[in-house]
Amino acid sequence: MDNQDLDNNNIEDNINSKIASEEEKIEEEKIIYEEPKDTIPLPKGKKRSPLIITFAIFSILSFVGVIVLLCLFLCGGPKENNISSTPKVVQTGDLRIAYVNTDSILTQYEYAKDLEKSLTTYQTSLEANYQAQGKKLQTDYENYLKTGDKLTLTEQKKKEEDLTRRQQEFPMLQQKMMAQLQQRQFEDNKKLLNAVYAFINDYNAKNQKFNIILSRSYISSAVLYADDALDITDEIVKGLNQEYKNVKGK
Repeated sequence: MDNQDLDNNNIEDNINSKIASEEEKIEEEKIIYEEPKDTIPLPKGKKRSPLIITFAIFSILSFVGVIVLLCLFLCGGPKENNISSTPKVVQTGDLRIAYVNTDSILTQYEYAKDLEKSLTTYQTSLEANYQAQGKKLQTDYENYLKTGDKLTLTEQKKKEEDLTRRQQEFPMLQQKMMAQLQQRQFEDNKKLLNAVYAFINDYNAKNQKFNIILSRSYISSAVLYADDALDITDEIVKGLNQEYKNVKGK
């Protein structure tokens, strides 16, 4: 074999070895990227995110809640409709009720008017007494400033002590008079209420008309609504004034 043949053989061997090495490399890459034959691939769509699973659970619970509410509505609805559609009727029997407007009593009852006038007179008297004592204190102080130097030291000291005591007690005098006025007002209100209560009890006992007589007032009243037919204010006021007239005339 000559040198030319040897060179050709070497070239062919090199090419064949390269081809073989490339084939081996390709086979290795296939082995690396090819999934194992014994591995069973999961079907598509079976994997679920935890958020999706949680959302599904809440959806089911919400649906169940809707079903429960629907059942409650269907089961309980007719009962509520029956109650609301049929108004409750209070069985009063022989129960007889009336009411008296106390505002009208205060403005139309002559005894209430006289008590108010008397209280106003008493208040005016207290105010006049307060002003008089204040004025007298001021006058005595001014006189002492003018003539105090003519008194002995003992007399000056005594006069100054008296003026100081009266000046200190003067603010308390106003509080005392306010307390007296409030006490008088409380007593007058008590007299008025006793007179009204006593008359209504006597009136109802003689006539035997009502089981309950309520009090109604514009400012404060437990009665929010009452039929005008239940109002006996005029009758009560008329009776009160007649009774007061008889008592006052004696």
